This record gives sequence, structure tokens and C-alpha cells, in this order.
Amino acid sequence: MTTLTCEPPKAKYSIKAPYNLSPRIQWLRDYYFQGVKRRWNNEATAWTTGTPWDFQFEEISYYIVPETYTFFQTFRSCFIQNARPVKLHPEFWKWSLPERRAWFVREVMVNYLPHEILPGDLIAGARFNVQTSTCLNKAEAKTYEKLVYGKNGTRQAAKWFHDHGYGNAGCTGGHLIPDYARVIRKGWKDIYAELQQRYQSFSLQEQKGRKGAQLRAMLTAATMARDVAQKYRAACLRLATMEKDELRRAELLQMAENLSRVPWEPAQSFWEAIQSLWLTHMLIMSEENYPGPGLSFGRIDQILYPLWKKSLEEGMDREFSKEILKCFWIHCNTAYDNLIRTGANQGITAGYGQLLTLSGMGPDGRDMTNDLTFAILEVIDEMSPILEPKPNVRLHRNTPDELLDKLVEMIASSQGSPFLLNFDERSMAGMLREAKKAQVEHLINESNVFEYAPVGCLENTMVGNDRSGTVDLNLNLLKAVELALTGGYDLIPFTDEMTGKTDPHIRFGADSGDATQFKTFEEFWQAYATQTAFIVKKIVELFEQTERVIATFSPTPYLSCLVRGCAEKALDITQGGPELWFATIEGVTFATTVDSLLAIKYLVYDQKICSMAQLIQALKDNWIGHEILQAQALNKAPKYGRDDDQADEMARRVMELWTEETWKHKTRWTGRQMRPGMLSWNYWVGDSYILPASPDGRPKGKFLSNALCPSNGADINGPTANVNSVGKALGGKSKNGGGDWEKYINYLPNGGSHTMTFSPSLLRDPEHRQKFKAFLRGYIENGGTALQINLIDADILRDAQKHPENYRHLLVRVTGYNAYFTSIGKELQDEIIAREAHRM
Repeated sequence: MTTLTCEPPKAKYSIKAPYNLSPRIQWLRDYYFQGVKRRWNNEATAWTTGTPWDFQFEEISYYIVPETYTFFQTFRSCFIQNARPVKLHPEFWKWSLPERRAWFVREVMVNYLPHEILPGDLIAGARFNVQTSTCLNKAEAKTYEKLVYGKNGTRQAAKWFHDHGYGNAGCTGGHLIPDYARVIRKGWKDIYAELQQRYQSFSLQEQKGRKGAQLRAMLTAATMARDVAQKYRAACLRLATMEKDELRRAELLQMAENLSRVPWEPAQSFWEAIQSLWLTHMLIMSEENYPGPGLSFGRIDQILYPLWKKSLEEGMDREFSKEILKCFWIHCNTAYDNLIRTGANQGITAGYGQLLTLSGMGPDGRDMTNDLTFAILEVIDEMSPILEPKPNVRLHRNTPDELLDKLVEMIASSQGSPFLLNFDERSMAGMLREAKKAQVEHLINESNVFEYAPVGCLENTMVGNDRSGTVDLNLNLLKAVELALTGGYDLIPFTDEMTGKTDPHIRFGADSGDATQFKTFEEFWQAYATQTAFIVKKIVELFEQTERVIATFSPTPYLSCLVRGCAEKALDITQGGPELWFATIEGVTFATTVDSLLAIKYLVYDQKICSMAQLIQALKDNWIGHEILQAQALNKAPKYGRDDDQADEMARRVMELWTEETWKHKTRWTGRQMRPGMLSWNYWVGDSYILPASPDGRPKGKFLSNALCPSNGADINGPTANVNSVGKALGGKSKNGGGDWEKYINYLPNGGSHTMTFSPSLLRDPEHRQKFKAFLRGYIENGGTALQINLIDADILRDAQKHPENYRHLLVRVTGYNAYFTSIGKELQDEIIAREAHRM
């Protein structure tokens, strides 16, 4: 009798695989990707004061993630049920809220959470995902619940805003670059000494007041990294006594010696610097109860280079130094263990974004690429595919060919480019525009603007003194077109799918007039401008509701120690402590908005193909029964993304309108200045099912446009035309020398996401690689602030859809970030497959 065995089909296509990994790193990487099969993980643990009103999960940070709304109550309840009690200090309830929070988080991290070293690991700091008590007393908890869960509270307001197609907003954690350089160069003891000096300079009345309480909280928090390091030092010494392998024993003893100094003392070697950086970084994630999103490292090759150079000169082996970095890479990825048993793909998605920055411009336009830049690029290439940390490489006119050659080589071997490219001239123009608009030119100017660095995905900020809330407000610009067409009403009244209740016919927007009576496109434009002002004001009002709650009830004194301005003002980072204090409105649906305005102008006013009333009826009918008119909107009307000056001028005009409107707003609660950016995350997918049909020919349910990108299928004139349109939309270049940086104009200080997909044949030989280098140099001159590249054969993606088990580690670029292709929804997979693949 013959037994037949059925083996799963093998992958038809090869994908990027890691290489040059030592046995140590191979084991750690493989162990990480075992996911739920691991005996050890960094899953979030919950901790409580033990009071009946205590809770841990704060939903406001997740208002910008609408797909989580359904689970808010479950998350809250589960953490309450699973929380372990912490024995409180006898004076705990006599302290201020910042002092309570500082003590509680420190107590959990130092005395309750296990301190473990994984086999072969060279970096200490394993467990950090926690949900700690909010530490509210009974009266504070009652007020909090009213503001969040009560009638017209933040939960109700956020859901209404999203359900009606405006977008989303919430005061969110992460998304900044702390002053890691200070910790590495001077140690936490320098921060502690400054806090002591400032506290002692206060009068007795000030010490007893709010300022004194804040600095006492920060003093408590400033000892946390030191004491956690000592716990890990003890663990290393304990393991060393049991270790039989002499080489591993020596490593554990050296780790213990490192931890006896850092991060309290200045780092003296590259190994110590990485250890100091990691412990300092991971404890921010612990304090914010928010593992990683946007918490970024800044210009890491510049910060660490002196100690890299010193250690190499003292005999440190270069490959061993790369092993230290590779251990750091693994640690960054354990942030995803937060949802290892509840999230998609065992929690390994793409939602965090601990971004590091390489290369870029220095003083006088000098290129800052160094040996550590190339070493880190080697680590990225050898460890890929892996999600964290997310690398960003800064390019500019003086970028050396050697660096470009390395980047092109890496792009050629990866399906989704392993890094994002940032472009200095355009980015610095935006930061200098921000300085003028917000009147902070003493903090951002031509003498220091080159020190900027992106956070999260690609959002530009300054370093160590800046919280710009880079993902906190996400606005559907297309909503203004809808409201302009209807005079302020929803085109299709919202129906609650749970209750079946439909909104009454109420004007939610501004009264901008009856669009069917407008005689010229300029009249319609004025209505659109009125509604744009309305939706910008509306999203700021929602954000203010959430900011009030966070500023009042969610202090983060440990993070405040690492952001310049907080100690000087004795003010928490959540209350406006940073020197630079912004919140960013990210414009979503840009190209769909531009193309819709172009279609209205073309169909109704220029060619008079239909009346406004007929167009509005077609949109209400979702284009069904109006297919000829839809085809004219899709195929005859001008489109952004083709290097068409008429269409691109409309894009620039839309950009100027909404960004100028944004600068008019500050929050009343903390005086937080609004600034503009363009990062669409996944909203262009989910919100396409909320927003009705649009005048550009798009039916409801078809994806909206992604960030700065042209609408899918619109960029028919090739990659250079696409790039030129993006540059013009951002403001282009001044013809009379009046740019924001030299001739460059940039309406978006935060930057804008621009994704392009190319055929793998583009880089098939040296000649084509040289052409691609020329394309990148052209982008520096005429493009946007950031570019992410997919180099994908659609057949690979189709095979991955059929056999996901063979392509678990296939990475693709989505919008500002990489994601595992098999872990994203089919709708988004299909969209990526359908993207135009450019050839040269």
C-alpha cells in the first residue's frame, strides 16, 4: 500500500532574506519570529493601585485608529480584570498626580517587572510593555469618566466626527525625538542635577505649589533608568556565575560593567552608548503605556559616531559592533509583543515606527555621511526583512555617489524599500516656514534647521525640544467639497448600522450658499474655502476636548525630563512644557479633493457637460445610471500627477488654502499651535466607505487618494511627471529668490508622504541603476519632502495572496511605513497590486 503525502506548494518567487547573521543573531531573530510559540514574550502586563475606581487603558491615544473603536470597552475591562496590585507608599494619596504617576511607574519597572536577559543577548532591557494605573483618586476618576464617557464626551465626539466623514483626532503619545544625545553624552545624573538645582532655587511657596510638585515628580522619574539598570546588572552577574562558556561569561560581565555606569553616567564606549540609548528609550514606552508609535531616535549616526570611532580605534571588532546593533534591532521589534495574542499577525503589524535617521546635511551644506552610516545600512540590509527600527536616509544636493550607490543596491534587492528617503532642501524649507508662522525663529533658523529629523513614518520635527503631535489630527479635505456642494449638509445622511437610525436633515457645516445657483467656478471655490475653514475649526475643537483630558489626568514626568523646556518651565510635556509645542493637522484625500475640484470646473463651468444639479444627483446615486458622465469625469477632466500646469496650480491652490487656515488655530487649553502635514496612514482605505461618491468619478467604496500621491491610475505620464506635480503642489520654487530655504517653498513643515512603485526591471543592470540615481537627484531638485519606493512584480503579490504561508516576511511600502503584505487586508493588498508600476 502506497502512502501519499501532500506538501504545501513552495514559493514561486524569491523574496528578500536576511544574511551574514552570526549564530547569536540568527537565534534571537528566529526566536522573535516564533511569536506565540515563544516561552518568553513582552506582552503587556497591567498594574493597579487596588482602588475600586482604578483603570489602566486610556482610549484617547487610539482615537486616531478608528478600527479599534469597537474594542475600547473590552480593552478597558480586560486590563482592569488582569491588573496586579502594587503596594503603595504610605504617603501615596497625599501626593500630587504627577508625583503619584512617577512613583508608580518607577515602582513597577524597578521592583515588580522581571529583569531578564535572553540567551546570547548583548543589550539589557527586555520587558517594558505595561498598562499602569492612571493613579487617579476617586474625585479625579469621576471627572475623567464624565469628560470621556459622558454625554458629549470625547468618545461620543470622536465617533461622530469619524462616522460623518470628517476624519479623526485625539491627543496621542509618542511621535517625538527625546534628548537622547544628552543622556549618552552626560548621563541621567546631569538631568537629575539640573532638576535639583531648579527645585532648590524655588521659594518655599513655589516648592509647595504646582511647580514644586512637577519637579519632585521629575526627580523621582529621573532615577528610574539608573535603578532599572542596576536590576539588570544584578541579573547579568547572576547569569555569569552559572555560565560555563568562557566567552559568554566575559560578555555577561562586560554587560554588568556597562550597566554599572550607564545610563546614569556618560557612555564611554559604543556598547555603553547603545545600552544607554535602549534603556532610556524603552522606559518612555513603559511610562506612556504606548509601545513605540513614533518614538524616534533622531540622527543616530551623528550622535553615536564619536563613540563608534573611539571604540574601533581602541580595538573593538567591527562585526561585533554590528552584532550589538543587531541586538538593538531585535529589542525594538519586541514592542510588537504588546498585542502578541490579540493582534493580527501575532501583533507584528506596522503601527509603531521607532524611526532612526541617517546621513543628511550639516552646517554650510556639508554632507554628514560617516562610517557608522554605512555600518547601520549594512545592519539594515543584513537583518531585513524586519519592521523596526524604521530607517530614514536624508538626501540632498551634496549627497555622495558612494551613499547613493549603496542605497540603490539595497533598493534593488528589496521588494519594499527597507528605508524611506527624506529630502533636506524641501524639508528644511518647511521647517523654516514653521518658524516664521509660529514666531519661533529663535529656536528654528538657518543655523540649526539642518538638525531636524523625522519621527514615526516621515514627520519632520526638531530634536530634543519638540512635540509636534504629528499624527494627532487627520482631516478629510474632501469633506469640504461635499459640504460646498450641499450648502453644509451631508450628501448622504448618516445611518447608524447598529440602531438603523438615520440623521435628520440638519446642516452640520457652514451655510455656503446653494451650489446650483453659482454662475462661475470662483463662486464655488469661495463656498469650498468657507467649508474648508469650517472643517479645520471642527477638527481643532475635537482635538481640544481630548487635549484637556490628557493635560489634566495623564502626566508623563519621565518623558518630560528628556524634552527641553519642561524643566525650565516646571511644566509637564502634556501641558505645554516643550520649547516647541505643536499639533499637526494631516491632510487626507488631497488628490481626490484636487481632482474633484478640477472635475467640477471642467464638467459644470468650462465644458458645460452637465449642470451642478445633475452632478449632485449623480453623486447621490453613486454614479449608477450616470456612467457616461462618470467616464467623462474619470477620463476627460484634468488630473493632478501629470505635470499639467493647470491641474498642478489647482493642487497648489488647495494646498495653500487649507495650510493657511491651519496656521490660524491654537488650542485654548495649552496654547498648542496647529501646523500642517500630509500623512494618510490607512484612512484613504477605511474612509472610502464613509465618504460618498466624489466628483472626480470615484464611487463610494473605491479607495481615496493616499497622502501627496496622485489618485491611482492618474499619473499616466511617468515618474518624472508625478514628481514634478508633487513639488509644485508643495509650492515649487520661487522665481525671484523668495523661497523658504533658498528657492524652495514648502507649505508642509511636517512633510508629506509620497509613495511610488517601480518595476524590478528598472534596476536590472548598471545602466538602469545610474538612471535611477539621476532620478533621485532630480527628486532633490523638484520633488517633495519624502519618498518611499516599492520595487515589486505584481505576480509576486498575487502568489502571496494565494499562498500567504510562503510569504510571511514579504514587506511592502504602504504610506510612510513598511508592512508585511500577508498581514494587511485584501482590499489594501489589491490596491498595492493595482498601483502604477513605473519604468524608465
